[in-house]
Order: sequence, then C-alpha cells, then structure tokens
Amino acid sequence: MTGPRSVQSLIAPPPIRRVREVAVFRNRFGTLFNDDVIAPSGATGQYLRWQWNQEGVVVVPVGPGGYALVTSYRYPVHAASLEFPRGGAEGDEGLAAAAARELREETGLVSQTVRPLGVIHADTGILASPIHVFVAQVDAATAQPAQPEAMESLTEPVWVTPEELPRWLSEGRITCGVTLAALALVQSRHRAPAGARAGTVPV
Repeated sequence: MTGPRSVQSLIAPPPIRRVREVAVFRNRFGTLFNDDVIAPSGATGQYLRWQWNQEGVVVVPVGPGGYALVTSYRYPVHAASLEFPRGGAEGDEGLAAAAARELREETGLVSQTVRPLGVIHADTGILASPIHVFVAQVDAATAQPAQPEAMESLTEPVWVTPEELPRWLSEGRITCGVTLAALALVQSRHRAPAGARAGTVPV
C-alpha cells in the first residue's frame, strides 16, 4: 500500500476542452459564458464560467488588535457576512494599490505596508478569475471615515485576536470562502500580530 502523494507528484487529469466560447451575458463588471465543451470521455455539453473584467484582490488588515474584518450584507445569500475587505483593480491600477484602496474605502483604515501573500480561486467550478491576497499593516488610530460604494452595505471594522480566531471559526462566525482562504494564507506565511489584544466585537 502506497502513501499519499505529494502535491508535486500528482498527475493532472485530462482537460475538459472548450469547443466554442459562448458569451450569454455581459456588463461593466464581467462576462458570463456558457461554452460548448467536450469531456475526456467524449461527452459533449455546456459549461458556465464567469470572467471578471479585472482581477480581484482581498486584503488582510493586521494591527495591534489582531485582524480587522467588516460585516457586509451579501445580497446573493440574503445575509450578513464577516469578511476581509475585497474588490478588484480599476483600469490600469496595480494590484497592491487596488488592495490599499479597497481597504481604505471599506474600513477607513490606511495601510502602512502592503505585501502580497499569494493567489486563490474563490470557486473553481464557475469563477475563472484569480484573487490576489495581500496583508496590510494598519494602525486603527489613523483610521478615516469609510467610503463604501453606493451599492455596498457595511459596518465599521471589528477586530479578532489570533487567540480568539479559532473560537470564531468553530462557531461558524466566518463563512466567506475568500476570507477563509485568505486566513489560511496569512497564517501560513505571516506571523500573527505580536501582543494582540481583543477589540470590540459586536457579533
């Protein structure tokens, strides 16, 4: 009996090939495709995919209080969701600049440093665009009023310490896949805030 293979030794399965690209909806944010495809078995069918016009960013704000999140009302699930600030680049804006801007707009927090952590795919079954993860060092004392977009519904930032975080996760307080993936990256590649203390957590 052989043991589990390493990621590097995994054999990629045969691809599902695109026969024809079929755009069925388009707006200023992106395009929905329902492509004609053929599977390795020879079966033919259609595959939905959404392609954002710009690549996405999510930023993990780190400060003396731990990690900062915002509660955002998400219309697709008709519920509030505790998340890291995220969005997309605008025009020819750089990804790090986009992360700093989204952080400032959604939380009012101003980044002192912004560092890339890696790339995630939020839903590989339908979303084609990658999301770039950044960690930002912030100081709550220098926060400015948030300036969310007109169609956004957000609360002020809430803070969770590294010590509190496992309990929040076990209680299901954070269910956003993008936020959970960003947390996994920041905890594997960035040291937890030193001397973090509990912030005000109205949840």
